[in-house]
Amino acid sequence: MSNFKDVLKGFFRDDSGEDDYVLPLDESGKLIRPMGTVKAVAHSFKTRSRSGLEPGQGLPEKLPLDDESRALLEIANAVRDKAYAKYSGFRVGAALVGESGQVYLGVNIENASYPAGICAERAALCAAVTAGEQKFSAIAIVGGDDGEPCYPCGICRQALAEFCGPELPVILADGVYPLGGLLPHSFAL
Repeated sequence: MSNFKDVLKGFFRDDSGEDDYVLPLDESGKLIRPMGTVKAVAHSFKTRSRSGLEPGQGLPEKLPLDDESRALLEIANAVRDKAYAKYSGFRVGAALVGESGQVYLGVNIENASYPAGICAERAALCAAVTAGEQKFSAIAIVGGDDGEPCYPCGICRQALAEFCGPELPVILADGVYPLGGLLPHSFAL
């Protein structure tokens, strides 16, 4: 028991001022952790808004599609047929444009164990990073019914925010959105 005590020494508040703190154990020898007895551990993590914008401020909500945006949507639509959506039937395709001009494609890949799947946007991001690209100029996403926008999920928005600024054009069927407008306060360390 003393080895266990040495490991935990310093994590429990000792209000008595004595150095020899007795661990609170129940009659069977299990550790009792009453509310308020664990010390807060200092850390250096800080969260911040990557966009630096207040909600509803700064970036435009949506811009109209132009010819270049429509062409990228067609690429995303064409790759969508390769999606593996055996369980939901909801196929998604993404076309991510690297700063180099290279277009990286991704599709959603489902799995019987749902958390093991991946969205099209993150699949395209993985392909790009694997190829050595880490700066991007636009992404087009197509999924579901034709003509309906397929907004990226929160995880994909956050994954894109890791590599892209709030001005990244996110091209959907109904217009072009800035990433910062879809995720105004992304998490960053």
